[in-house]
Amino acid sequence: MGGRLRHSRLLRTVALALASGAMLHPWMSVGCSPTLQAPLRGPDGAGADVGDQRLDHGYSLLMEVLGDETRVSEILGMKSASAGIEELLRAISAAAATAHEDLETLLTETPPISVGSSGLPLLEIDARNRIANQETVGLLLSSGTTFELRILLTQEKATGYVAALSEGLASADPNLARRDRLSKLSQRFLQLNAELRDRLAVEPD
Repeated sequence: MGGRLRHSRLLRTVALALASGAMLHPWMSVGCSPTLQAPLRGPDGAGADVGDQRLDHGYSLLMEVLGDETRVSEILGMKSASAGIEELLRAISAAAATAHEDLETLLTETPPISVGSSGLPLLEIDARNRIANQETVGLLLSSGTTFELRILLTQEKATGYVAALSEGLASADPNLARRDRLSKLSQRFLQLNAELRDRLAVEPD
């Protein structure tokens, strides 16, 4: 019973990674420019002020999904995948773990970042949890090629979300050290996202 409970929690972690990026629809982004083009400024013009939670909320979302992604490879202990997909899942987990650790050491720099609250509306949180629950059931009931397709789809969305959120934070954060780390994180997850897309590509007849 304990093993089943642990596995269910693990699959929910994978599904939550999907839910983090579930509201990103490619067809809705056509023609849209990034909202953030420069570091955030407070009323004093020098950067985010005390009480300004815009960066806090962004970093909270990023650290949460990175934490989820560090555990993605654990699913290989209960589900079988081909060698290439297994290698890719382990690479995602490793990249997320490194980024999470690196960013954690930089959160106290000016302006200091407080993580813990994403600032999302209650109904948005509820919607994400519902999507995560649906994906958990799908992963639990799948195996073989179907499982591989599902895990690739969840990770394609999750890595794309990490890349986009990191890029946005790199634009918004006035701290140069964090901006540099975020830019590298975005590039790494864009690379992983491209690898996932390649595996999802349909071979022409």
